[in-house]
Amino acid sequence: MSGFTRRAFGSLALGGGLAAMARPAAAETWPSHPITVVVPWPAGGSTDVLARSFSRTIGDRLGQTMVVDNRSGANGNIGASAVARSAPDGYTLMVTTNAPITNNTLLYRSMPFDPFKDLTPIALLAELPIVIAARTQKPYRTVPELLAYAKANPDMVSCGTPPPGSAAHLAVELLMYRTGIRFNVVPYRGSAPLTNDLLAGSIDIALDLVTTYLPHIQAGAVRALGVTTAEPIPQLPDTPTVQAQGVPDFRATGWISLLGPARMPGEMVGRLNTLTNAYLQLEDTRALLPQLGLTPMGGTPTELTQRMTAEVALWKPVIESAKITVD
Repeated sequence: MSGFTRRAFGSLALGGGLAAMARPAAAETWPSHPITVVVPWPAGGSTDVLARSFSRTIGDRLGQTMVVDNRSGANGNIGASAVARSAPDGYTLMVTTNAPITNNTLLYRSMPFDPFKDLTPIALLAELPIVIAARTQKPYRTVPELLAYAKANPDMVSCGTPPPGSAAHLAVELLMYRTGIRFNVVPYRGSAPLTNDLLAGSIDIALDLVTTYLPHIQAGAVRALGVTTAEPIPQLPDTPTVQAQGVPDFRATGWISLLGPARMPGEMVGRLNTLTNAYLQLEDTRALLPQLGLTPMGGTPTELTQRMTAEVALWKPVIESAKITVD
């Protein structure tokens, strides 16, 4: 978690955060009618489930219904573009992964909007950890052992990932970029066929979201070699991070945040940020997120802006070196 999360969440939940959540909305001119929360991904995924939980809770505190509107397509660009074109009146918000607000700016030759100019960052909600999972028949049990094996057997270790440009695909590209080790990368259309091939022995390792492999890891069908977060995760407490296993400055995750159109009033952004951070401290939220494979985050709008900037800087040389495009 971020430094903000570790230092400030306790006092936030016990003090001003939850007090703000209980403040009557009637005293404010906003909101006076329902709010649309755009999710630029299909219904049913972790981002959608989180957005619906968030919308119910925050809508109750604001005294207005928050309606989730799934607008998927173009790796999140369709829904995000609609939000970017919306009026900055607080009645159109977005809960999205980082793809349309950072990675897509590097993956697409042209973008229908500029996330740094056309959107207002409000708060970081959660992080999506990625795991390196391996066939149990293989000799490597740790990341250093995997890298040593791959070095001794160039391009012989097959590594499955979700579609090109996904967070997990970029994670393996970052691992190769940082270490100079090459895998035979095999992109899949989705997690289901990737999982099936790993279990069947058609590929050697896979990088994907933790939730996809957790049941198979717990059953002993596959082995978790490392997680791509900065710190260990509660779902796999005995699995060390890639960074702790000798790959310096390695952090490669998806993440979910709350944004609105550009030029939203500062008071409105501040209120939504306070409500969001308090929501992340609620007992129900902290029980739900691990089930979705998510780690609660939080922080200020400025910290979210800084993360967006840092992510683009992180991935730019990796994507350019691997010559990855998705259009």
